[in-house]
Amino acid sequence: MRLDTRRVALLKTLETVFEPLARLLIEHGISSPEAERLLRAVCVREVAKAGAVAGKRPNTSRVALVTGVDRGVVRRILKTRHKAGEVNDRRHRVNRVLAGWHSDEAFSSGGRPLSLSIKATKTKDYRRSSFWALARRYAPGVYPGLILSELLRVGAVEELDNGRLRVRTREYRAAAFNRESLSELGARVRDLMQTILNNATEAGWPRTCRTVETTRIDPKFLPLIRKLFADRSESMLSGVREELTSSRWNQTDPVGPGARIGVTVFTHEEWPQEYTSNGKRIDTTSRPRTPRRRARRRQAN
Repeated sequence: MRLDTRRVALLKTLETVFEPLARLLIEHGISSPEAERLLRAVCVREVAKAGAVAGKRPNTSRVALVTGVDRGVVRRILKTRHKAGEVNDRRHRVNRVLAGWHSDEAFSSGGRPLSLSIKATKTKDYRRSSFWALARRYAPGVYPGLILSELLRVGAVEELDNGRLRVRTREYRAAAFNRESLSELGARVRDLMQTILNNATEAGWPRTCRTVETTRIDPKFLPLIRKLFADRSESMLSGVREELTSSRWNQTDPVGPGARIGVTVFTHEEWPQEYTSNGKRIDTTSRPRTPRRRARRRQAN
């Protein structure tokens, strides 16, 4: 593939990637100039980071040449303090708590999550199986009350009449984007793109990135297939989670931070705005239908 042809192909790929990002920016009031400034800063830091890996200090002139950004802007960006990995540090805190609730034997029984007391009580079992203990184990450094408030807000957890807590979902889903869910979005998209880019460079250690799909599904079966995906994914991830948390993988002589590795499963769908069958629109949502009450006709006197 010639260089100009590859460049055109890359720009088309970026346009595809930018489409959902543009919708996200517009919905949250981020202007195009703001996004462009962020892109410039990210490009500058990435070029500077590559030089730092080679043991060299960032050369402002070279960074400006490679990125096409003015040297004064480059200097200003590099002088600005940037917390590397900030998104990664905040990611998955709420989901880690939910996953532990479903899989950790201290908070589940036979694969079913237990109802938990909010805080420790005098009873030994309750002390071990409290939400406070769960949150501190899977989200250390975060006040458990903040996590509980968020889980209650989105309906992932409910408080029972006896004051104990029952989990309702396996995964945290916010009705609207907040700081936590936006961090989750950025982390997952970055992981997926890094995996694809790693495999595209014919790396010696390819990462798993496979898709199974079909285009011949009758839309009326979509709710059943979504449930199939959810059940199969959870079954596979539960097994992998137990393997990863095994002590045999821990560093025996740690000289630095351990390596981060994981697997993410996601589904995707694409269809016309409306499905029709026999002239009728098909409901493809997973929500149960509410029976309609027939209006009573008044009899004429």
